[in-house]
Amino acid sequence: MRAFLAALVVAAVIAVVGALVLERVQEPVSEAFSTQGVRL
Repeated sequence: MRAFLAALVVAAVIAVVGALVLERVQEPVSEAFSTQGVRL
């Protein structure tokens, strides 16, 4: 039972860290697919 709870905690930590990393790395679609002449 202790191993299962530890796995749940580790999975939650990995999910939170992954979400934070993706939040910083990804750019919004309005910036990613825009050029000089585009108006959104």
